[in-house]
Amino acid sequence: MHMDPVAARRTQAGAPVVHGMHSLLWLLDCIAKTHQGLQSAAGLKASFRGVIYVGERVDAEILELSNSVLRARILAEGVEAVTASLSFGQRRDVAAPIAVAAGAPMAPPATPIDLIWNQIADRAGRLSFATLPSEAESMFPDAARYCDTRRVAALACASCLVGMVVPGLHSLFRGLDVSFCDEQAIANELEYSVEVVDDRFHLVRIAVRASGLFGFVDAFNRIPPVQQPSIESLIPLISRGEFAASTALVIGGSRGLGALTAKLIAAGGGRVILTFASGRSEADAVAAEVRKASGECTVVHYDARQPAAPQLVDVAIAPTHVYYFATPTIYRRKAALFDSRRFAEFNAFYVAGFLDLVEACHRRRPQGMKVFYPSTVYVESRPAEMTEYAMSKAAGEILCADMQTNLRGIRILARRLPRLATDQTSSLVPVRTADALQVMLPIVREMHQSLKD
Repeated sequence: MHMDPVAARRTQAGAPVVHGMHSLLWLLDCIAKTHQGLQSAAGLKASFRGVIYVGERVDAEILELSNSVLRARILAEGVEAVTASLSFGQRRDVAAPIAVAAGAPMAPPATPIDLIWNQIADRAGRLSFATLPSEAESMFPDAARYCDTRRVAALACASCLVGMVVPGLHSLFRGLDVSFCDEQAIANELEYSVEVVDDRFHLVRIAVRASGLFGFVDAFNRIPPVQQPSIESLIPLISRGEFAASTALVIGGSRGLGALTAKLIAAGGGRVILTFASGRSEADAVAAEVRKASGECTVVHYDARQPAAPQLVDVAIAPTHVYYFATPTIYRRKAALFDSRRFAEFNAFYVAGFLDLVEACHRRRPQGMKVFYPSTVYVESRPAEMTEYAMSKAAGEILCADMQTNLRGIRILARRLPRLATDQTSSLVPVRTADALQVMLPIVREMHQSLKD
């Protein structure tokens, strides 16, 4: 989620984000650079309240500075993302002990360890620093001068611990509470022991100990990417040749509802043309699954923000059906009630991009075509911070009605879908969602029947 845009879009963040620990060390670096006469710190607390997307503007702000504490925060595009406090006072001589096995420390894994929830409790061990103290000092020189180079390296290793070891692959760093001490006996490694696992929120508390600090780090074991049903499991639900009369263009068919829809149509004997914007490997995997089940599937690159016709020039057969699942990242925090940039981004997909695609397909098949436009129940309920999304989907519904009136042969099925289990809707807190298969199979059947009527 930090390095790979395709992998990141399968997480709740939806796009690459900055490491939480990187942002915290940057904040400490800013503080130490601008306040060089600070007392020695005895401890550090931090909370990662929201993700920082790569490329966003961030600002460091000191909220309080007294003889006992310094409180600061990071604002990302004006919204609080990280809070931190340094406490001043007497340090301990040695760190609180952690029960870990003897032997050589574990080297930082090359890929994140993939743990299931019941494998996390009672994990303990020693992890070699992924970033040596000299490297940490070169990246955050003022923080290293103020906090000590070994502590900065240990904090950086805590990020490696959370993201690569435990919880590992499906993790989010929530925060930390560490005390500084004068002990220097532990060389370039971090001792760790899982102390608490909270089933309600998949929260993990890990005791840590390194040269110069000890305390706790907290992390969430986030929900893995949602896996849609296999085509083999769908075939028994659909009559043989039920969708054989269709050639379906599935925009955004590499994952989520698009991938499910493509499999449903192929399972019923229909020809599928699925598109992807960035996940080529995921699109190819869906196509390979369809072909393995003796279905027909073609993969095409398509960006809904670009002119439609040139992107479809290599599509040999004009589609009889179009399913439109193109979407940007839906959930993003914002600083104000309304964000015109977000509204414009949604409109580029749900209004202008949709119209351009349908018109391009209509020119190729003027005799008739059925189109599915997925709207949302959020048009009615409008959850907090989703004003722009709901407004854009409502505009798309109005556009659908006018297109049916003015484009001969076009029939558009616009449906307000409930919250479904997808990558963008998954949550750390249990949330009721509708079953995607139970929602989409009747829609696909209605789409196919409508063309016959």
